[in-house]
Amino acid sequence: MSRRRGPAAQSPLRVPRDVEALEQVLIAFDGGVADAQDARVKLTDAMVGALELAYGARWVPDASGRLSLAYETGPIGTVVDAALSGSTTLGPGSARHTLVEQAATSQRPVIVEASERDADGRTCARWQAAQRAGMVAGAAVPMMDEGDVVGVMEFYSDHGLPRFGDDKWRAIGRIATLARRQALAGSAAQEMLGDRQAVTTVVTEIGRAADEAAAVRTALETVRTAFGWAYGSFWGRDETDDVLRFSLESGSAGEEFRRVTLAASFAEGVGLSGRAWRARDLVFVRDLAEVTDCVRAPAAQRAGVRSGVCFPILDGDHVVGTMDFFTTDTIELSDSRAEALRNVAQLVSQRMSVLRRTASDARNAQLLLDTVAQLREATFDAGRVAQEATERSAAMISDVAQLGSASSAVGDVIGIISKIAGQTNLLALNATIEAARAGELGRGFAVVADEVKELARETAAATQQVVEHISGIQTSSESVSTGIHATSDIIGQLDTVQAQINDVLEKQVHMAELFERR
Repeated sequence: MSRRRGPAAQSPLRVPRDVEALEQVLIAFDGGVADAQDARVKLTDAMVGALELAYGARWVPDASGRLSLAYETGPIGTVVDAALSGSTTLGPGSARHTLVEQAATSQRPVIVEASERDADGRTCARWQAAQRAGMVAGAAVPMMDEGDVVGVMEFYSDHGLPRFGDDKWRAIGRIATLARRQALAGSAAQEMLGDRQAVTTVVTEIGRAADEAAAVRTALETVRTAFGWAYGSFWGRDETDDVLRFSLESGSAGEEFRRVTLAASFAEGVGLSGRAWRARDLVFVRDLAEVTDCVRAPAAQRAGVRSGVCFPILDGDHVVGTMDFFTTDTIELSDSRAEALRNVAQLVSQRMSVLRRTASDARNAQLLLDTVAQLREATFDAGRVAQEATERSAAMISDVAQLGSASSAVGDVIGIISKIAGQTNLLALNATIEAARAGELGRGFAVVADEVKELARETAAATQQVVEHISGIQTSSESVSTGIHATSDIIGQLDTVQAQINDVLEKQVHMAELFERR
């Protein structure tokens, strides 16, 4: 243990409270912890309370070895933080040589008192600031787990620290770490059970959704409540502008945050939703303020929104939207919780894809029904027209038959006229002969006989022309009658085809109705 002592240290001796401190830690953990951050908070608060300290903080390392301030409590927090210009991160190679860095590097507790200085003149800026705030003692205690530093506790007191030996500080750190590990294990098991129940609830609820809009609304509300988020929103993809636009919300994170949310839109890769879109995977941010390209970040900070998570909604490999959720507490996302949320994202995506296809199939079925109805109506019209054509053909056949009969009758009359004309011509010839015999007395009668003979000849010629015309009419009538009969037969065949088409259309209607009811 590194301990710096001045020649005139006058800090009063404190009664050791190691047992009480550990007891408070165990009591705090006995109620369970929500996550790693909750464990840090409870451990720090328990130590500060049991040891009657003025300030306590918890630093945690990341993969690169940098230490970040995860939690602090006490009235001098702003004072000691300002000593490093507000920085809450300490990195390898830093020239600051803070108590926290020294404890992490040496893996031993570092204890200081008000009169002490570093032998080489290097001092801890945070400790100096604490002294100016009235603190007389400070400590940085590493948290060890299987030989690795998993955190550093930083304490300051305005009336001295308990006189723990080096081994006792280490023992406190080890026992606190063990208690933390057990509490986290229990929390993880409880969280896993809760996550499974949450996933089951989500599946059950969205399974009842009848359409895509209901599925979105149900999933948003169910996921938010099942996993304990304060606010959730769904962003649908605008295929025209290729951006995500706000669609639906659940819960509340303040009016300003809501107002900014309603007006926002995100391109691929921009903001929390845009990042989930680009990654096509779950994206978590411990502190939304870190998402510098998110227009909601400033409003989120003012509204007290801290952590956020977002996952994409996929149809195959195509992103159709995203769902994001936020909490007013700074949380850690465990691996099991992340996996549970990925499962939820997959299940919601699958359900929405099914509902989307069902809706599309229903629309297609309705279009098919409409088309079949139009075809059936057109077929009925065609049948009606064919029936009318058949009836008209029959009427025309009758008319042509009557025309043929009339032509025959006229021919008979013309025959009679021809006979009369012939007889008239014969009588006129006889009259001419008799007039010649009569001599001068029969000359006038001969003139009349010649005129009658001429009229008889003209009548015979006209009658012959009429006979020829009637013969042509009769020939045309027979051709027309034959054509009408053939047309009538074709129309009859068309009626048969129309009946077959009607049968097929009826089957299509039945199939489309069954398809629509699926």
